[in-house]
Amino acid sequence: MVNSIMEGLANYFLQCPLLKDGVFRVDALGGEPVEYALESAITSPVIRTYIDGSSIRQYQFNFNSREAYSMDRVMAIQSESFYEDLCNWVEGQSMAGNLPEMPGGCEAQALSVLAPGFMLDATMENAYYQVQLVLQYFKGAPGRKTP
Repeated sequence: MVNSIMEGLANYFLQCPLLKDGVFRVDALGGEPVEYALESAITSPVIRTYIDGSSIRQYQFNFNSREAYSMDRVMAIQSESFYEDLCNWVEGQSMAGNLPEMPGGCEAQALSVLAPGFMLDATMENAYYQVQLVLQYFKGAPGRKTP
């Protein structure tokens, strides 16, 4: 069992076969390629609360990466293809019910892409990309175990 949602997400993405050899971090992205990082996003977590205190919630987060960059068309297409493939992997895993492990009292229900990979910043040597995602989950009422 994991201790936090972020720990479950990090373990989940470390299993992605698309990730190249590189550094994987949480809340920190270095300046050299290839690096990956997860960071939480700002959102209201509660979608619906039930009478017993249980709730349907969301956890928005970003998958960031630092990749080698060039104005070369072939390299740019390869970078864009990686993010398209990553989004397809996330959606396929979610549809198959392969979701991140959650802390006690919580059960993952779906993982969705909010915004596919896009470049946030680039120099002549590397670029910073981001995919925005949301994890929807059930949180049991305080003091009750999740089914």
